[in-house]
Amino acid sequence: MKKYIITGSIGHISKPIVTALIKSGKEVTVITSTTDRVGEIEKLGAKALVGKVEDSSFVLEAFKNADVVYTMIPPIWQTANWKASQLEVASNYAASIKTNGIKYVVNLSSIGAHVGDGVGPVDALHDFEKMLNAIPELNVRHLRPSFFYYNFLAQIGLIKQAGIMGANYGETEKLFLVHPADIARVATEELLNLNFKGSSIRYIIGDERSGKEIASVLGKAIGKDLSWVVFTDEQQKQGLLQAGLPETHASGYTNMGRALREGFMQEDARKSKPSFEKTKLEDFAKEFASAFNN
Repeated sequence: MKKYIITGSIGHISKPIVTALIKSGKEVTVITSTTDRVGEIEKLGAKALVGKVEDSSFVLEAFKNADVVYTMIPPIWQTANWKASQLEVASNYAASIKTNGIKYVVNLSSIGAHVGDGVGPVDALHDFEKMLNAIPELNVRHLRPSFFYYNFLAQIGLIKQAGIMGANYGETEKLFLVHPADIARVATEELLNLNFKGSSIRYIIGDERSGKEIASVLGKAIGKDLSWVVFTDEQQKQGLLQAGLPETHASGYTNMGRALREGFMQEDARKSKPSFEKTKLEDFAKEFASAFNN
C-alpha cells in the first residue's frame, strides 16, 4: 500500500482528494498549518501533520517514507515579496522530494506556468516546475488548471457597490475557466493511477467565456443586468490596494490580468487543446448566487 502526503490541508481541492484516496484504501497524511483542522482531517480517516511548509526541517521530515506527494504552494498573504515567499516553499518541497527519494509527485501548478516572467503569482510556479523537472528519477505530473470560477466571488462587493463586474482583462480574450471540484477529480485520478513517467503536463479547463458572457450569466443568476468593464492596469492595481491587498499582491494580480488580456498566459493551453471538464459557468452561477444572497 502506497503512502501519500497531501499538502494544502483540506481546502476546496485537497479535501476531495483526501476523501477519495482514503476510500481507495490508501494511507494518507495531510500537512496542515494549524491544529484547528486536525479533528476534521482525522475524521476523514487521514493522519494530520501540523507544521509550516516554510520550515525546511519540517518538510524534510514530513516527506520521509512517502511514496507519492501532492504538492501545492499555499496562499501566502503576510509577505513583502510574494514570489520570494512562494519560492521558499517550492525550494523546501523540492529539496525534501530529492533527499527522500520520492518517486511520484502530482504538482498543482497553473495555466501560464510555461511563461516564466510577467504572469504575477504564476511566475514562481514556473520556477517550481523546473525545480521538480531537474530531480533525477522523479516522475512528476504538473497540473495546470485555468482561472478558478471562485475568483469571481471577489467581485460581489463591486457588483453591490457599482452594479458592474470588471478587471484589466476580459474584453476580447476569452478566459479559460475551471471549478475546483474538477481539479480535485483530475488530481485524484493522477494520484491513484500514477501512469506518468518523467515530467509531463496536464491542463484542466471546464469552460471558455468572455467578460461579457461571464457578467451576463452571473448577472442572470442574481437577477441583475450586469456589464463587464475593462479597467486600465493602474485602475486595477489601485482597486486592489484600496481593497486591502499588499503592494506585492496587487502588482502580481495586475500583471496576471495583463497576461490574460494580452493572450500569452493562455497561449500554450490553446495549442494543447485539452478536452473540457464537466462543470460549466452556468453550473457555478448557482453557487455564485448563493454567495451573493448570503
